[in-house]
Amino acid sequence: MATNKMKLGYWKIRGLAEPIRMLLHYAGVDFEEVIYEQGEGPGFDKSVWFDVKFNLGLDFPNLPYLVDGDLNLTQTISILHYLSAKTGLYPKSSNLGNISRFDMIDHVIQDFFIAGVRLCYSPKEAFEANKESVIKTGKGFMNQFSAALGDNKFFAGDEITGTDFFMFEAIDRFVRLDASFIEHDNLKKFMERIRDLPQLEKYFSSPESTHNWALNNKHATFR
Repeated sequence: MATNKMKLGYWKIRGLAEPIRMLLHYAGVDFEEVIYEQGEGPGFDKSVWFDVKFNLGLDFPNLPYLVDGDLNLTQTISILHYLSAKTGLYPKSSNLGNISRFDMIDHVIQDFFIAGVRLCYSPKEAFEANKESVIKTGKGFMNQFSAALGDNKFFAGDEITGTDFFMFEAIDRFVRLDASFIEHDNLKKFMERIRDLPQLEKYFSSPESTHNWALNNKHATFR
């Protein structure tokens, strides 16, 4: 019997959907992308999304969204947690404290991620004025991430989890702002380790990969 593919809906950018895409590619999940492309300037029309936003049967309409059979989810972390559990890319622990720790790390990554996003979408004058300060703030997060990673291969030790894909994407966004952003050897090796995963070879090498899309939407100062 034929089964429906998962559907992942998001803008035609990397944005908050990219760590989800990475996880799905790594796990070999066959899924359908539903892409919404913002209009060109000066209007930067978003009606392609807002005209259908409340007609898709989503409980809490937003982007990104995931539809898997009768289940629909929005919010990046919720989707990552669901897919991590479904594909076995979740911390192998029955200890509630350990599981909660990874939930905490994901939310800290989101704070780090959004700090960079806000800079990118700020007006040009504010972007130039605040870039150095935001990068400095980002490096403060990196000190914490380096300490959390320690000598491990991934943030759960030898086991890769959805948290690692979220971390990779968040750090890579800052590297696009400042090529010298990563100062910790263990985080440099972590980024290389993700890039070298054989399951993601096509994702990183294919010209058609979403990894080559803009980080941010068309009205952003830094794309």
